[in-house]
Formats: sequence, structure tokens, C-alpha cells
Amino acid sequence: MKKVLFSMLAGAFALSVVSCSQQKDQDGDPAIYAEANEIHQSSLDIREEILELEKTLKENGIENDDIKDLLKAWDKDIIEVPGHEHSHDDEHQRDYHVHNPMKPFSDAEHLEYQKIMYEEIVEIKNKIHEILLEKSNKEEEQEGDRDVIDEVTDPEEA
Repeated sequence: MKKVLFSMLAGAFALSVVSCSQQKDQDGDPAIYAEANEIHQSSLDIREEILELEKTLKENGIENDDIKDLLKAWDKDIIEVPGHEHSHDDEHQRDYHVHNPMKPFSDAEHLEYQKIMYEEIVEIKNKIHEILLEKSNKEEEQEGDRDVIDEVTDPEEA
């Protein structure tokens, strides 16, 4: 009986450690944290867009280690804002969300950190768009070359 009870307690403890934080306590200005969270949510929106862009890259046979490395670093560095931690019980669940440990920042430092992370994810998204645009332009050039060849060569003579 003790083993079963101990096992149940150990499992409950492990689950509470692994699950997302529900703590909403924070020191500092709630308005600054709210602004930081708005920026954070915008960053996550862009990261979710990038999930789709990654699929597009893959579908087009585009491998880019620089983009992968940038995303890996960004994913490792992004943190939630104190008092605004996500919950797995929320109605709206993101495809992408954060489980990285909080950093011991002040409210102003959290705001600045979220601004930097937002700028970084926008930059990554822009780089992906550049890669896709470059691929599209190359394909258009190749199609244009075929059109010129078709115009020069009379199909009846070929």
C-alpha cells in the first residue's frame, strides 16, 4: 500500500514539474508585463507562420542550414512573460508554444527582451521569404528561357 501511495505521489509530483506553469504572480508593473506579452504573442504568431513556411521550403526541396540554426537558437531563447504563462487548459491552443524556463529579469528587461526576440523572428521570416522569392524568380527565368526557345524554334521545323 505504501509503495502504491508513494508511486502515486511521485507521479503527481513529476506531472506538476513537467506541466506548464500556472503561476500568475509577478513583481513589477503589470502594464509593462502586458505590453511585453503582446509583443511575445506577436512573436509566436510569426513563429507559427514560419512553421508553414518551413513546410513550403521542404516541399520545394530547399534545405537551408542557416535558417534551421537561426530557428533552433530562437526556439531555445524565447521565454514567456511572467503572469502571462500559457495553459494547456486554454480553449485556444497554439501549434507553437514555449516551455523554456523564465529568466530572472525585471519587468523592463522582460519588455526589452521580448522586443529583441520579436525583431529576430521577423528577420528570420524575411530571410525565408527572400529564399522563396529567389527560388520563384529562378523558376520564372527558366520558364522565360523555354518561351524564348519555343518562339525561336518553329514547332513544324523541329
